[in-house]
Amino acid sequence: MKKKTIFKVIASALCSLMLLGTFAACGNTSDSSGEENSSVRELNVVEGEYLYRNGVSGYTILLRDDANFYEELAASELAQNLANATGSSISVAKDSDTKAKTRVISLGHTSLWDSQVGLRLSGDDIVDSGYYIKTVGNNVFISCPDYTASSGVLYGVYDFLKDAIDYEFYAADEIYYEKTKTIPLYNYTGYIVNPTYNMRSLVHAEMRDDALSNMRYRLVYPSESYGFVNWGHGQATKYLRRDDPCTCGEPGCEGKTYLQHHPDWFSVDNAQLCYTGGEVMERVLAEKFIEYFQQYPDATYFMFGQEDVVGQCDCDRCRQAMVDYGANSGGLQIALMNNVIEIANAWLKKNQPGREVFYVVYAYYGTRTAPVKKTASGEIVPYSDRVIPNDDLIIFYTPIETNFAYQLESSINADVYNELCNWSRIANGQLLIYLYDINFTAYLINFNNFTSVKGMYEECSKFGVVGMSSQSADTYVTGFREMRTYVESWLMWDVTLSYDDLVRKFMNAYYKDAADYMYEFYMIMRDRYAYYNSLVKPGAGSIYGDVQTVELWPQTVVAKMDEQFDAALKSIEKYKTSDPDLYTKLESRIMKERLMPIYLKLTLLSSYYSAEEYAEMKATFKYYVNYFRLAELSERHDFGDLLK
Repeated sequence: MKKKTIFKVIASALCSLMLLGTFAACGNTSDSSGEENSSVRELNVVEGEYLYRNGVSGYTILLRDDANFYEELAASELAQNLANATGSSISVAKDSDTKAKTRVISLGHTSLWDSQVGLRLSGDDIVDSGYYIKTVGNNVFISCPDYTASSGVLYGVYDFLKDAIDYEFYAADEIYYEKTKTIPLYNYTGYIVNPTYNMRSLVHAEMRDDALSNMRYRLVYPSESYGFVNWGHGQATKYLRRDDPCTCGEPGCEGKTYLQHHPDWFSVDNAQLCYTGGEVMERVLAEKFIEYFQQYPDATYFMFGQEDVVGQCDCDRCRQAMVDYGANSGGLQIALMNNVIEIANAWLKKNQPGREVFYVVYAYYGTRTAPVKKTASGEIVPYSDRVIPNDDLIIFYTPIETNFAYQLESSINADVYNELCNWSRIANGQLLIYLYDINFTAYLINFNNFTSVKGMYEECSKFGVVGMSSQSADTYVTGFREMRTYVESWLMWDVTLSYDDLVRKFMNAYYKDAADYMYEFYMIMRDRYAYYNSLVKPGAGSIYGDVQTVELWPQTVVAKMDEQFDAALKSIEKYKTSDPDLYTKLESRIMKERLMPIYLKLTLLSSYYSAEEYAEMKATFKYYVNYFRLAELSERHDFGDLLK
């Protein structure tokens, strides 16, 4: 596989999605033989053929003998969901286990693929998590390029299940499929399906320990295939530890630490590395990468992060290098990594030929500004050749100061938008972006980004961003977390979908009879934020914005919220006797979101309530905080007296 093919096709994915409409979650739809299908896809059946008929299937799920993790999981998910929907199982077989060559659903590059499809799928057409689907005779084939980890096969199965049984994964405890005894065989005429973003992750505490849900949401990063070693911060702590014994090989280094022998490799406060340490430092860093290559043989992405502090090295050497070739600390970091990558890749070529590795650096705080300059004619160009990223270097742009209540192109986010524009000039197709989905000062108050998420995703896709990541809290939180995960994961897959339609779809499935009331609570918050931002304070959309005020949440607004929750609970009362398990599930889902107005009443509006009412609210609050395993009110602050 050629370098960067994983990124090349993404730029056209959005255009293809817009042109061709939705194919379950439809992307670029073209036959790998080169024949384009430029019309909106219609799902037709193969006359007289059925995947299931009268509750019985004559089909087998076929895997190659050496099927990988994703292919095995795809087969399991396909078989289990079809069995759940029809009440009848479907068998799974390997190439060498069966003589059947007809009526199979072939997953991955099976021997039958070669004889009946015969296409060589290319990374120039299909990204890592995209897939190809085609019906040939009585057989259906779902596959992706051989160089990938085959996550695309799994996502193809989920789309196939959507067609077959209207499968939908809303949450770990809310999976929908249509009960049926008859499923026709669909005639897939040969489609490539690429997502809007090849890499997709939601950095939520709820997702951290649930690998299966991550895959069912089509979140692929980090994952087995993306083995993202040393995720996040870690530069002076993971690649060049100042207190480790120096092994640079220079005379006099024996018995000394790196900090003792090379104090100039570290910034003044020793938190970050100095990017102009020179050839010996670059060799030491490359050797650490090589150590990680051997420690993690299946990993593809290795992150050279930076520490979570604002400052960067400000030594005389760095300041002069900025003038000479780097422009800023972001430029110096790229120049350093370009040299390190050259050394590390030479080792890979010799010792692990054919292995593909990508290196990731943050553009965060002090490295956030792109190293560009404006020519006399007004063109934005790289500051120097040394700051053009190596083809294998990925820039993880992290605009922490963004106001997420507004679109990126809003004047309020002008600095962020300009930075992203500038980064796209030198790293188009090599950009990841790190957005946020939480206010770190108020975990129980819904974050004000409902109206901006889709637009931000759309805008980023235009700038050569290939990976979308969004962070929430490190602990469990409320704030429609389940809904946000469902909606945002779908938009990362297909940004042409409607945010509001996804919200309504989720609420109908998740809250059932109470959906309208939960939606009205959601709209009360949206409307209140819109009013507050337009007339009072536009800062309520930052991740550290002051959103815990009576000015924003007066008693009249909170009372309206309470009315919706009272109605929501009343709407499900019938299940207390007819379906107690469903009642308990729905009640807990409603009460999880009700913690927001209860919290506002306990902290901002207590004067409106009697001592008895306050005590009752506090008891309810304490019960559900413990029930949902909530640990923090805000970043690194627990609930304190509210739980006493």
